[in-house]
Amino acid sequence: MMRYFLTTRFNGHICKKALLVLPTVLFLFVSQLSFSQNTANAFPLNAQATKTLIDSLTNQIIKYYVIKDAAVKMNAYIKKRYKEGHYNNIKDPHALAGALTSDILFINRDEHFHLEYNPQMANELLGNIDDVPKMVAEKLRKEKEKNFGFKKVEVLNGNVGYLEISSFSRLNKYSKATADAALKMLSNSRAIIIDLRYGVGGSPDMVNHIISHFFKYATHVSDIYIRSENTTLPYYTVPDSTYGALIDIPIYVLTSYKTFSAAEGLCYELQALKRATIVGETTRGGAHTVTYRPLSSGFVCDIPFGRAISPITKRNWEKVGVVPDVKTPAERALEIAEAKIFEEAFNKAKDSSEIKSLKWQLDLVQSINHPVQLDTATFNSFTGLYGAYAISYSYGVLYYQKTGKAKFPLIPMTTSIMRVKGNDTFTVEFFKNYYGKVTRIVTRYEDGRVEFADRTD
Repeated sequence: MMRYFLTTRFNGHICKKALLVLPTVLFLFVSQLSFSQNTANAFPLNAQATKTLIDSLTNQIIKYYVIKDAAVKMNAYIKKRYKEGHYNNIKDPHALAGALTSDILFINRDEHFHLEYNPQMANELLGNIDDVPKMVAEKLRKEKEKNFGFKKVEVLNGNVGYLEISSFSRLNKYSKATADAALKMLSNSRAIIIDLRYGVGGSPDMVNHIISHFFKYATHVSDIYIRSENTTLPYYTVPDSTYGALIDIPIYVLTSYKTFSAAEGLCYELQALKRATIVGETTRGGAHTVTYRPLSSGFVCDIPFGRAISPITKRNWEKVGVVPDVKTPAERALEIAEAKIFEEAFNKAKDSSEIKSLKWQLDLVQSINHPVQLDTATFNSFTGLYGAYAISYSYGVLYYQKTGKAKFPLIPMTTSIMRVKGNDTFTVEFFKNYYGKVTRIVTRYEDGRVEFADRTD
């Protein structure tokens, strides 16, 4: 079996605890990389293979499962079901893996626990690999293709940083550099929104690395207790002055009922330390660390072997989820977080000029969150020449062009005011006369300038 290390820091010192785990361990832990096996290639089970699998599975549960009492109950139930013959007629290994998983979850609903028939993964776990460097390179390639879980980074209107994370890759020089680059891009933001509404699991080391950017001093954020070794691994932030601006920036984290494992860990830790406001739905509830272990005949089992413990709450989020500070449907979480950020910004504004700028940006944000739909007839009524300006309509898009300047697509903010795609520095408003005909446009700039143009065609 390949040997890896969980790495943590205690009072600034690195300490390593040898564990028989894959690099996918985490508060979550689903495997970062999965391998599919076509059912057509699966061997048919026989009585001896099934018995060997049951013995292997129950032994692993007793030895490694994080909660001893639950391990005893799960072990007894699987053996009872086997003696009663419930698995005798299952010849498809995939079906047997599913049946065993269902029976285990019936006794103890741990969503991290599952079996699968996966000979390729079993061989990797057993070290039966001809070309290890090739395997490692292939896994790294797949992680790079997913950008190590950093799905989206941008600066929203109002200088609000936005970071969407889908998973938490193993911490190495490549994933670390990606995380650092994403957070550095947002270091000038008014506030940062971390979107974990579709976030799942990964490495606790990556979670800790991300959180470290938000604390000035080494801070105890989490512990992981491992029953089979009766040991606790403490996690401390590792401050880096390179990203000093991030320690003071307000953090908002978006959640949904899908948010799971490592993503929940990041939420829970930041919330417990009062470093972030959680907005959205109560999360799914998976606080156990997991590693795949080989069984027999090509089966593997993802067994929760440790549990996260907050040094602040002395608890975790297993089965209960992370309860948000601001409860709202997931689809509205971004809008609510933005509203709270702007509310805080208005409260802190020092002069009328700053308030005016905030109002401009807030109007843009609200128009994005609440898009206005106009029909073709309305768009066509806007088209025409307005002095130095030409308004045209083509393939469902309204365009604005000043003589000698680029043509910009217009997007409705209201039935008469348009924002400009790709340029947030001005808006265009259309005015009608007494008879309902559009006769004037007014271009308003963020700096306060206003340009009027009457219809000339």
